[in-house]
Amino acid sequence: MNRPKAPAKNKAPKPSSLLADLRDEIVRTVAQSALPLLPDILHIFDELTTWQNTKLDDSALEKLKIDFFKKVQISAVHIPASFKKNELYPTRSIASEVEEMAERLFADLDGAFARFAIKKSLSADEKRDILYGMLRTRYLDARLKKLFTNSEVKLPSGAPFQGKGFRSMGQEAIYAAGIRLKRQPDSTDAASYQGDFVTPMIRDLGLALVMGMEPIVAMTAQMGKRGIPTHGKDLHIGDFAKGVLPPAAPITASTGTACGLGLALKGSGRVVVSCIGDGGTSSGEWHEVVNYAAVQKMPIVFIVQNNQTALSTPIHEQFACTRLGQRALGYGLRSITVDGTDPEAIFAAVTEAADACRRGDGPVMIELISMRMCGHAHHDDMLYFGSEPDQYLRYPEPSENGYLDPEKYRYWREKDPIEQYRKKLIRERVLTKSAYKKMVAEVEAEIEAAAQQVIAAPWPDVSEACVPVLTDGPRLQHSEPLHNRTSAFPPKIDWRSDEPVGFEINAKGKTFWQAIVEALHEELARDPDAFILGEDVGGKYGNAFVILKSLLEPFGDRILNTPLAEGAIIGAATGAALLGKRPIAEIQFNDFIASGFNQLVNNTAKIFPRWQQPVPLTIRMPWGGLRSAGPYHSQNTEPWFYRTPGLKIVCPSTPRE
Repeated sequence: MNRPKAPAKNKAPKPSSLLADLRDEIVRTVAQSALPLLPDILHIFDELTTWQNTKLDDSALEKLKIDFFKKVQISAVHIPASFKKNELYPTRSIASEVEEMAERLFADLDGAFARFAIKKSLSADEKRDILYGMLRTRYLDARLKKLFTNSEVKLPSGAPFQGKGFRSMGQEAIYAAGIRLKRQPDSTDAASYQGDFVTPMIRDLGLALVMGMEPIVAMTAQMGKRGIPTHGKDLHIGDFAKGVLPPAAPITASTGTACGLGLALKGSGRVVVSCIGDGGTSSGEWHEVVNYAAVQKMPIVFIVQNNQTALSTPIHEQFACTRLGQRALGYGLRSITVDGTDPEAIFAAVTEAADACRRGDGPVMIELISMRMCGHAHHDDMLYFGSEPDQYLRYPEPSENGYLDPEKYRYWREKDPIEQYRKKLIRERVLTKSAYKKMVAEVEAEIEAAAQQVIAAPWPDVSEACVPVLTDGPRLQHSEPLHNRTSAFPPKIDWRSDEPVGFEINAKGKTFWQAIVEALHEELARDPDAFILGEDVGGKYGNAFVILKSLLEPFGDRILNTPLAEGAIIGAATGAALLGKRPIAEIQFNDFIASGFNQLVNNTAKIFPRWQQPVPLTIRMPWGGLRSAGPYHSQNTEPWFYRTPGLKIVCPSTPRE
């Protein structure tokens, strides 16, 4: 490596505070992605910035970046010419490896410059909004806790409501992630919503609030009262009309839906912010989805909330890597790990990642390091701290009987995002102490008013439990889909009881194969939102039975190959269907649906019953085709789904059907 020679009297530069901030951003970035190159890269930066004054406007920043990148290209990523033709492994040269490494490095450095500029552009109003939003998140979380512990919500019988709600104390800074997303907080119609989407998990209350979800929605959901999103059927928050996807459990199910939202939004300039906790990253479905999103370059910002524990399991018992952001490299993604209690770091990281996704350079992974400063759920504080706290707005004193890590707790206790940011804004003269007191009073009044509203809110009627999937009303009449068909079809041959039993070949009839191809061709031609996805369906193959081959030429751009990942296939189809697409998800063999069972049963099937959003998705599962293939390619799996509300099972017995 050709390291530049140090100038005479090589003293550490004295950059302006802005340059110091930019230098710190570069240090954090390179240390995470290319640590051995850090000394050389910093030397180049310091040489270029010794002449800088205290001002660093946009044009000066752009010139600095160009000069910096040129010198890094010449010096830091140089390899001797004798190595360039050496084969690293079959079909891969060392030169190709270095070229890819350099490409990643410059993408990371470009992200560092962009984050610096974005953070510098944060206005005083936006800063106050972030603090206000974090306060709303903390006070809402605390009031929800009181609703559970004080038995203020009574069942119709008069007994106290014993529900379950999740806490987010210590992770309020996630609110800042949404400050520059495309939001429509006044939207009340999911069909006309044109903003970005977020898919929060149980610690991301602040992210839902910044998108425009009202506190009463969170209270209604967790108290089981009538109201959006699920009218008492589920405790999870959300408001799809404002771009907030109601999450599902098991927790990785929503990542699948986020993948489909991203697939549907490719090229639209809109993005998806998908959240998961450190525990959820161990799920196979999460890996399936992130991998597929990377292959398709979907506009998704994957946020990993690393809060040190999955319910009670510490991180050293979950994964062996130093930080979860390291996993991004295996998917070919860019990543950055930041302080999850620093709202401005989160704001800059997510805004920069979203901008990259809008350009078509997604997905991007962001890891937020923080600590859960409360129990897993409202009922878990006693076990977490060792005793029930006497208040819920400040970090409680733990006892020796709790399961939290006392050493980590002492460290993170000094990093309360609200208290630290309040002090910062006062130092910057963006906020006065009196203005902060007024802010707190407004938040308290808003949250208390919502609490009283939910206490008085009606319970859902028992008759609504199965709506809209089941009904006690008149039987629905069967509609023959072929009645309105414009294409010719052989006349139906009615069976008569006096005819002999057995098979009869009709020379004018059609096979199942022909009927499937004709139906798919007709739908793809009729509806530009219809598309097919699955394993080996596209390219030059046309599925395992070669049944789609004739469709590849006219509709090849809407016949998408996927990785061998049934969970990702069903999740992607589900999310795309939520945005009005008409996906036809193909499971290569009927039997393989078992690998996507969780997505289908716990996510896809439950969306319409839970929050009444249509999911116009067709899953095609062939079985018994061509040959007898044993217990993994010839099972009849439809009985697995008979007792799953929200699914419609169709088993055609003739080509006409």
